[in-house]
Amino acid sequence: MDSNLHEGDLDDVVVTVHWRRSAQTDDYNPETKSGYYADVYGALTVGPVDPSTFVPYNELTQDNVEAWLEAGLVNPTPAEMDAQLAENIELQKNPVEETLPLPWKSWKVR
Repeated sequence: MDSNLHEGDLDDVVVTVHWRRSAQTDDYNPETKSGYYADVYGALTVGPVDPSTFVPYNELTQDNVEAWLEAGLVNPTPAEMDAQLAENIELQKNPVEETLPLPWKSWKVR
């Protein structure tokens, strides 16, 4: 998370949350790259801060930040991202396109 060191009377005010959302099959193994995995990442600008509801940085919880993301990610929503990730995994399992090698043996520069 990116933070402003000082904002008015407040310290360490979060201004940007960098996030990653992922999906994987039950058999996914990152060490062997077996199974299927998909992810998407981005950044959400948060604020302006309301001093009456401000939570000090060292007291923030994962639930606090996930609530910001749930409220702030609207196009696509987290549920739509999950659907897109599931579609990505299905395309990995059942591809509909492929990059084929050139049908000739060599490439000449002229």
